[in-house]
Amino acid sequence: MHSNDTTLANGLRLLCHEPFNAETLLDRHQGTLTPNAAFYKRNHFAIPQLDRQGWRLHVGGEVEHQRQFTYDDLLALPRHTLPATLECAGNGRNQLQPQAEGEQWGYGAVSAAEWTGARLRDVLAAAGVKPTAREIVFVGADTGYKEAAGGTIAFERSLPVEQALHPDTLVAYQMNDETLPTEHGFPARLIVPGWYGMASVKWLTRIEASAAPFDGYFQARQYVLRRPEDDAVGALGTPLTVTRPRALFVSPTDGAALATGWHTLRGLAWSGVTPISRVNVSVDGGASWHTATLHDVGSAPAYVWREWEYSWDAATSGPAMLLCVVHDEAGNTQPAEPEWNRLGYANNAIQRVAVTVG
Repeated sequence: MHSNDTTLANGLRLLCHEPFNAETLLDRHQGTLTPNAAFYKRNHFAIPQLDRQGWRLHVGGEVEHQRQFTYDDLLALPRHTLPATLECAGNGRNQLQPQAEGEQWGYGAVSAAEWTGARLRDVLAAAGVKPTAREIVFVGADTGYKEAAGGTIAFERSLPVEQALHPDTLVAYQMNDETLPTEHGFPARLIVPGWYGMASVKWLTRIEASAAPFDGYFQARQYVLRRPEDDAVGALGTPLTVTRPRALFVSPTDGAALATGWHTLRGLAWSGVTPISRVNVSVDGGASWHTATLHDVGSAPAYVWREWEYSWDAATSGPAMLLCVVHDEAGNTQPAEPEWNRLGYANNAIQRVAVTVG
């Protein structure tokens, strides 16, 4: 059942009751980290209710010996903490024309938190991944019926072994110094920083090392870029991995009425695993561009977004179109228009915010 998009709770806009999907209102972002209650929520099925005592994480497949972790076993492994932005691959889908398939997210399916957990490579080391393993498959406790998948399935995704063994890939059990909330994956979830959120499987129950490429429904048929040319030849599309660069305004919001005079335009910018180099802002619909001021994030890794601001003297009454665009250190930036694809993924086109001055 879908709601209208005016339903608000904890700084969220509700898109769908079941499964529960809600995006963060952009003007609720104050600072680098998003409070847990205001963090966007993306679900494919009903939220499972798991308890600490009964939960087990099974590790098997192409390993030297099967392992089973209790919650306390996981907590006993060395802790690792990092801030990271998670963005749903469908963020900005409602900007595509014609309308793409899927939940019609605005720009709020993105948030940032500080995640704490065990390094996935430490979990895998306890089982001994064999050299024959090519991918690591992650299975969540969330299940449901998908006609296109032929029945009831779990949410399952895989990672290449190299990414699974990356020191910043986590099995997380804390979020912003709190026990991981149920709606965000308690008791434990995967965190793959810099990748779109679908990779960060929630409610982990099983990890399988596989010698063959994984072709599950959410790996091969969802979360792929399917362009018209793919449809023409029956191709499944290009799998999504690292988050594309994006800058967003958090203030003002689209449709705002502003008095004449000086205003501080504020926003956030990120680019997957690559540090950003600058954000440019236009207050005249793209006719001219100005460099915004980036806030320092100290020694934080590139996975977390950066705040930016720009001082604007809105001296002329009337409508104005505000734009912002990020550039990263690898030379990546944003397109002016969305790249249409059937499932509406990875739209990182430049945001346009219409305001009225006077």
